[in-house]
Parts: sequence; C-alpha cells; structure tokens
Amino acid sequence: MPYKLKNGIYAVRCRYPRCTFHSQFEIKQNIMGMTEKDVEIEAKRIARDMALIKHDAIHATRHTLRNPEIRKVSGSYEMIGPAPRQDAEGHYAAPAQEDVYYKEYRRGEVILKKGDDATSVCEVVRGSAFPERNRIHRYRAGDCFGAAALLNRHRRTCDVVAGSDGTKVAFYNLIELSKNNPKKAREMFSAVMEDTFKVIQGLERSIDRTQREIEREVVRG
Repeated sequence: MPYKLKNGIYAVRCRYPRCTFHSQFEIKQNIMGMTEKDVEIEAKRIARDMALIKHDAIHATRHTLRNPEIRKVSGSYEMIGPAPRQDAEGHYAAPAQEDVYYKEYRRGEVILKKGDDATSVCEVVRGSAFPERNRIHRYRAGDCFGAAALLNRHRRTCDVVAGSDGTKVAFYNLIELSKNNPKKAREMFSAVMEDTFKVIQGLERSIDRTQREIEREVVRG
C-alpha cells in the first residue's frame, strides 16, 4: 500500500568546512511512494533542492552546498487507502503492497535522481521524459525506463527529467506486479531491457563518432 508524507520538516546542514549554513524547510509537495523509504528519498531530494537555492543566495561567491546533511525534524508517513482490517482476535492484518503508483511532474522536474535507491521501473503515461546526460533520447507515452531497479540493491545511474508540464509517470514494483499481473511484468521487463540496449547503441555510436573525429584531427596534424 502506498505511503504519503504529512507535515514534513527537514533540516539541511552544509558540510563545507566552517560553513554556518543550517536551515529547516517545510515540504508542502504531495509526496507519495510505494514504501516509507521511497517517500523519504523524495522528501530529502526536495529539501536538498530548496536548501541549494537558499545556500547559494548566501554563500555562492565562496562555495556551493556540498554533501549536505539532511534529516527529518518532524512529520510522519501515512498509508494511503482503506485502514487495515482486523481479524477475530483484534490483530491487524499486514497491508498488501501495491504494484504501481502514479505521479505527475512539471517540465524540468527530476523524476529519477542519480544515486538514489532504485526501487521501481517507470513508464510514461502522459507527456515525455529524458535522461539528463542524453537529452536527445526521449521517452514518450508507453516508453519505459529505470533498468537499475532490475538489479538488487542498485542505485540510479543518472537523472531522468520531465520533458513537459503534466508529465505523468507510473512507478512499478516488479516483484508485486509479477504476483498480480505476470503478463504486464514481463512486458515491463522486456521494454526496459529494450531501452537499455538502445542507450548502449547510442553510446557506441557516439564513441565511434568521437574516434573518427580524433582520427581526422590526427591526420590534419
């Protein structure tokens, strides 16, 4: 069952030597995730971005916000959906995990952040997205990305950014999806692997072009 953040306040401290920056930020965005950890990762990302703006307004001429310490001061993670059921003895049954949740983004917002834990595979439902390191490679409605989630305990390898306002993305938990909808899980797996191969092919073509340019420069020299 998905979770959301309620009344979240996060403190951010700059770790640059002798920097005095230490501020608190209220997270007002509607953050949801498959697990409490998903919500916390997104909340910390937002707090970091807010702190970067404030920090640079004060200290930009000296240094940027470096490796900040981010911690939750207050707030809670609440389950979304009906309350868990009780059995005859009054014990609560463990809530079942959902296989998918959805989130909308404005143009330029980060959907996946490099270095974050990879917990889900993504599908563009509406709008578009692109990897920050390769803006030509576009994900349209129906395209999938997030191959890092197929590897155990892996982290995101690059930022993926929304290409238009109102971009809607589905986040799939493949383990739960394989239980509830095996056919969809296989389709997602195949689509993400296909995207991975396209990215690799694009990198190979880029390397080939670079090598040819170097060879031409050597001949001219």
